[in-house]
Amino acid sequence: MMQPVIRLTMKSFARKALFGATALALSIPLAPFQGQAVAQPAQLGRIAAIVNESPITMNDVEGRMQLAIVSSGLPDTPETRQRLLPQVLRLLTDEALQIQEARERNMTVTEDELNRALDETAERNRMTRDQLQAALGQAGVPWTTMRQQMLAQLAWNKVVQRVVRQQVNIADSEVNAYIERIRQNAGKPEYHVAEIFLAVDNPASEEEVRRLGERLVDQISQGANFNAVAQQFSQSAGAATGGDLGWIQQGQLEEGLDRALQQLRPGQFSRPIRGAAGYHILWLQEERAVAAGDPKNIQVSVGQFVVPLNDPAQQAQLTEAVGELGRTAKGCEALAQAAQSIPGAQVFTQPSTRLGDIPEQISSLIGGLGVGNATDPLVTDRGVMLLMVCDRVVPEGSLPPADQVRGALFQERMDLQQRRYLRDLRRQATIETRL
Repeated sequence: MMQPVIRLTMKSFARKALFGATALALSIPLAPFQGQAVAQPAQLGRIAAIVNESPITMNDVEGRMQLAIVSSGLPDTPETRQRLLPQVLRLLTDEALQIQEARERNMTVTEDELNRALDETAERNRMTRDQLQAALGQAGVPWTTMRQQMLAQLAWNKVVQRVVRQQVNIADSEVNAYIERIRQNAGKPEYHVAEIFLAVDNPASEEEVRRLGERLVDQISQGANFNAVAQQFSQSAGAATGGDLGWIQQGQLEEGLDRALQQLRPGQFSRPIRGAAGYHILWLQEERAVAAGDPKNIQVSVGQFVVPLNDPAQQAQLTEAVGELGRTAKGCEALAQAAQSIPGAQVFTQPSTRLGDIPEQISSLIGGLGVGNATDPLVTDRGVMLLMVCDRVVPEGSLPPADQVRGALFQERMDLQQRRYLRDLRRQATIETRL
């Protein structure tokens, strides 16, 4: 969803990037595991389900169940486990389909990629990978459970980027219409919302999904962490960021969801609401009035990457090389690292400056760029140059840049398309449940 007032650093932008290899932020007790008794070894080897001839064992189910309970703060009781079992099995089934689709398309996840993603998860929990593994072990969660979940995320990310991304295009008219809607909604409420989305792909599972939603709401009302529950159970792309939808305005959601949202007060969350594709649990975090101010008040920090042009005959070759660098180096830190390996290259970073105070020749080039994006190469008297937005702060009341709107609309469309893709894989699959 669109987030018109936002501070986007490269770090936060990467964290919000759609379908990134973002592992779950866990809250893991370091005390010895005191949960409910798990299945005996003989039971753990039993097959729980078969997905296109790939088995899901009870060991897989028990490990994911424990991870869901530990990370979300849900009570570890037989009743909780019984209610969560269908959803846990559904998540494991989806992950099996995601891995199978990646394999079918000859996409692989390397051990280095997997380990880097696990390291990032550990860092977010202020641990090393070994410490995270030990903490999960103390909490009764096998390390293989975390690795398999991460493997599925990375594999599906590759499928989505190669297949779904090609199907999504945001027209200029959509961007302009969105910005105009913000302008017209000035003075009306907008809401900072998080959600848990539970899909209903089969009418036979309708009541089961609704009951799970009710159970999750009950546990959240008793203190379970909403964001952690969303990370484990929500089936939208925003699950990786705790279900965060950003700032949305009246009319952006389906009619029923929109009405329910307007009845909430900040800090409140809804009961499960039936939408077109499933059930939504909405959490209204903040509310404010839409304001459409002057985009010149946006603060930007700009990086300049310059390579001297000592031989005019090399201009075309150097321009192409610098252009390729601008397309691949996502962020000013990456530009600075590239400068160390290119003879004579230099990087200068301008402190945060009001867009209206930057010369129009420059502001017209960078005003619509997203954070971490670069201009095309510019040939100047100093050499071949790139300009890149290192940071942007959009003050309350300012209209968002077109590039930021396009990115938000793109993410929204990608989320919808990837859910349809997975739904189709599920419908085409042969799935045998043995529980």
